[in-house]
Amino acid sequence: MTALKSVISIAVLAISQFVHADDVYPSRPIRIVVPIAAGGVNDVQARAFALELQKKLGQPVIIENRPGGNFVIGSMAVASAPPDGYTLGWAISAQLSLNPLVYKTLPYKPEQFELLAPISKGHQLIVVPKNVKANTLQEWIEDIKKSGQPAPVGVSSYGGTTHLMAEDLAERAGFTIQPIVFRGEAPAGADLAAGQLPALSGVVPTVLEYHRTDKVKILAISSEKRLPELPGVPTFKELGYPIVTAFWNGLFAPQGTPKAIVDKLSALSQEVVASPEYRARLSSMPDLNLVPGGPSAIKELIRNDQEYYGRIIRIKNISVDK
Repeated sequence: MTALKSVISIAVLAISQFVHADDVYPSRPIRIVVPIAAGGVNDVQARAFALELQKKLGQPVIIENRPGGNFVIGSMAVASAPPDGYTLGWAISAQLSLNPLVYKTLPYKPEQFELLAPISKGHQLIVVPKNVKANTLQEWIEDIKKSGQPAPVGVSSYGGTTHLMAEDLAERAGFTIQPIVFRGEAPAGADLAAGQLPALSGVVPTVLEYHRTDKVKILAISSEKRLPELPGVPTFKELGYPIVTAFWNGLFAPQGTPKAIVDKLSALSQEVVASPEYRARLSSMPDLNLVPGGPSAIKELIRNDQEYYGRIIRIKNISVDK
């Protein structure tokens, strides 16, 4: 009887410790792995998100930049982390949507992650430096065709949304591109503005200030309608190219993270996205449209990406590890 009481006591103690541990989450700092270099649009909004999330969690939320390998390095840092809620991943759309399509031997799978919530989405552009002769998208395309050479175009990742959008445009317009991969949007934008990069397939926050200071020319944008911030920039659609697409960001955790923690982080992430404070922090970053919803909303974004970009991946046989 005494032995039985001891076993019961140990079991009760273990259960109480487990419940207590779950109740006090988080009890130490949390890190969010951003799979791209510091300074770009993803890094800036991730840091703003971390500041608001830590207010709700009562613990520091630290950004850790792990760029490289088409987001694979950052993804693996999350996939291999303990599933305890203390390591999270900042999702860049290609990381979960497109890498599975362009890698034959991708070392991770989206199913290895617990999806938490989408954060934002924005659009892509084709931009050239001020010293380029072309003033319109069609003039740029005609100049490329006359040259008879592939067009060098800066992109933030091979097989990512900016690269595939440029490939899609090239395929529809009848020319080819030579993707020049940068470790982030910020260095690509700087090289473009300095005239060291002949063209960029990028995002609005990266180039808007360069546009305002007349250092670059934005030729077209992938939005459905013209943006209020860029009323003079036509959409690809109105120029005759059915390119309407966006990049997006979200939050995820390692597979096996306890459901209670996943649910808590998902709910709090959605609260941050809906908060006036987070909107205010992003007010200086144009064309970052906050996205409501939880895990199912990320799944829908992934499905849409794979349906849209799957076409150009198949046509051009785009593969990172041929």
